[in-house]
Amino acid sequence: MSDKAQKYEGKNITVYFERGRCIHSRKCVLGLPHVFKANVPGPWIDPDAANADELAALISQCPSGALRYERNDNGAEETKPEINTATMEVDGPLNIHADFTLNGEPASSCRASLCRCGASNNKPYCDGSHKDLGFSDPGLANSGNMDSALEAGMLDVQALPDGPLLANGPLEIRDSAGQAIGRGKKAALCRCGASNNKPYCDGSHVAAGFKTE
Repeated sequence: MSDKAQKYEGKNITVYFERGRCIHSRKCVLGLPHVFKANVPGPWIDPDAANADELAALISQCPSGALRYERNDNGAEETKPEINTATMEVDGPLNIHADFTLNGEPASSCRASLCRCGASNNKPYCDGSHKDLGFSDPGLANSGNMDSALEAGMLDVQALPDGPLLANGPLEIRDSAGQAIGRGKKAALCRCGASNNKPYCDGSHVAAGFKTE
């Protein structure tokens, strides 16, 4: 477990929250407000305030992976998806749902929201900076390569210095409506916000002077 994660231990389920990963989708506070108590002093997550199965199901919908859980009651843990996917969010990040590593390190969750506007202060993760930046992209694109023989397997995502996200391994890329627009084993994905061929990199990061580790 990441040492950046806050731990909230309940009788049947333990919840971990990594603040730096949160993109404020509000699925948690709207879904189970008696568990996730916004704007309260002290601990804001009460794992015992809901059925463990219900809480686990909600946490599995957190797109950023800021929330994850461990069962203390021999209940089912979250399973990795059968198909690795990367889905564009309207005017927002690239949501990964995959069995993946990031920069060679095993991901703490099979869910992550990765910056594609170029402004995050927590790259490669999204930190919500696209809202202040006014990043605008509908998350729609023409279909490209569609490998019908795509198999399950590990995905490795590398955040290249001053460049794109390089995805190696089986991956289905989806638009903001959830429709598959690409399927293959290698893709260079824009993270500077300047590409004219989003979600793919077209080299615009060079002209834009995009700088990051």
